[in-house]
Amino acid sequence: MKRFSFPRGVAVLLLSLISWLVIGPVMMIALSDAPGRNEYILMHIPYITLFLSLLIFSRLILGNTLRSMLSGDGSRFRYRFSVECGLIYMIATGILTPLFSGGIARNSIDVGEYLFSSIPVLVLTPMQATAEEVFFRALPKGIVYGDKSPKTLIEALPLIAGSGIVFALFHSANSEVIAAANFILPLLAYFLWGSLAMFISLATDGFEASTAMHIVNNLFIALVINYSGSSMPTEALFTASSAGSVATIAETIIVFIIVYLYSWKTGHCRKGFCIK
Repeated sequence: MKRFSFPRGVAVLLLSLISWLVIGPVMMIALSDAPGRNEYILMHIPYITLFLSLLIFSRLILGNTLRSMLSGDGSRFRYRFSVECGLIYMIATGILTPLFSGGIARNSIDVGEYLFSSIPVLVLTPMQATAEEVFFRALPKGIVYGDKSPKTLIEALPLIAGSGIVFALFHSANSEVIAAANFILPLLAYFLWGSLAMFISLATDGFEASTAMHIVNNLFIALVINYSGSSMPTEALFTASSAGSVATIAETIIVFIIVYLYSWKTGHCRKGFCIK
């Protein structure tokens, strides 16, 4: 991984932002009346443009691949650690969501239609989650700290809080926030997810864990247990009647604690972020 340049990092961030919030929505509107359109693909067009812009501009301007930007040591992506964290997140979420979410009902789904509709979900969701991890965490971390990392949790708190705030603001127009009786709760859930993902990334000196967790989280919602008022237009196996509640916030905290403890126990936690 080449040395991170502050002005080049900002340039990639701004160009990607334009691609995400201007070019993507224009393309989405242009294709909204296309015959046989798929709603999940349609809503992910801005994320496709975000992913492609990050892929291209990171290479052309920063001289780095997305993999190197997400890697722990800047050159070697820790695939095993990423998969382990993703599996832990999946198991914990699979256990906790039925316990914390209310009114879970099984949907009557045709198996063939479900499998067919899962194809764009399985292709686009990892792309969307990876793009968000680069945009909300890897790029800001590089812009603020360059090739270095904060040495202690106290030093990292502004970046952790800032990541959570920005993550929540960018998701404030999601349907679950707008439709909520108390919009503060889903916004707080987004803030916690964004800030805790940045904490995990700084604690483990890489974005492998947060990327895997983000992908698994979105796949779980889209395919396994979706919820009423969800911004993901998919019919999962089950539907929960509540989300963005205090229970969802508690579940988010617990799952991140589990992943953090695993990272600490397996020696992936940096000094200054570890339990003494």
